[in-house]
Amino acid sequence: MLPETISPTELIATKIRILRRNREYSQEYMALMLHISQNAYSRLENGKTPITLDRYYEICQILQVKPSELLDMVEIPKPKAAWRRSNY
Repeated sequence: MLPETISPTELIATKIRILRRNREYSQEYMALMLHISQNAYSRLENGKTPITLDRYYEICQILQVKPSELLDMVEIPKPKAAWRRSNY
């Protein structure tokens, strides 16, 4: 059985959830600050809805973290297959 892979969106969403909980912010509060419903925010945080770049910056601002710092906190698995240069 192959291990389940996690998309970069899901990794970022998980880190956002951890930061939100560490700051003791509710999903309702985040949704209010983003001018969206709590349901819509939940889908973002669970990786069900992709996070746009604009929304990503808004979330970082609310959580008081630099966008680059949040990306640095996320490890994206590197592909196992080596890339080969074509002879053509």
